[in-house]
Amino acid sequence: MRKLPDLLTLSRGLVAIAVLLLGFVGPQALEAVILLMIVGWTTDIFDGRLARKYHKPPTWIGEREFIFDMMMVFSGLAYLVMAGFIDRVLALGYIVIAAICIAFFRSKMITMSFATPLVALPLVIASLNAPRAALIYLIWIAGALALDWSRFKGVIREFLDNAKKLPHR
Repeated sequence: MRKLPDLLTLSRGLVAIAVLLLGFVGPQALEAVILLMIVGWTTDIFDGRLARKYHKPPTWIGEREFIFDMMMVFSGLAYLVMAGFIDRVLALGYIVIAAICIAFFRSKMITMSFATPLVALPLVIASLNAPRAALIYLIWIAGALALDWSRFKGVIREFLDNAKKLPHR
């Protein structure tokens, strides 16, 4: 059981690969992508909870948990581009701007600022193209917030604290 948090974190890497591969299937895989994203973000909720429950010190995998999250975020964008929902040039421009800002500021808050719209994008696209999947995702989001509201507030607090540390120009 003590390895479960790391296995859940690693599973997001597998989800990211599966989502990326579904890009080759095309738009008809959107519902499957949404369901995989739900699975992936569910593992994100539980890996930290279990690590705290078992008083598990950070492992190599645990220290890179944010990287696994970002793999899922960018695999979702890659799927949307590959499936033709998002223009390639627009996506590439966004990634270039994000990379420049992230490299310049070296802040998790900046990374999160660019990642957040990408997390929401599959839901927006699904609401237009796979409404059943979008509804399932919205219900999941409501349940996840109800289950983990205090953690969500903590993430927002961390985001704002990091924003205060950015250099002002």
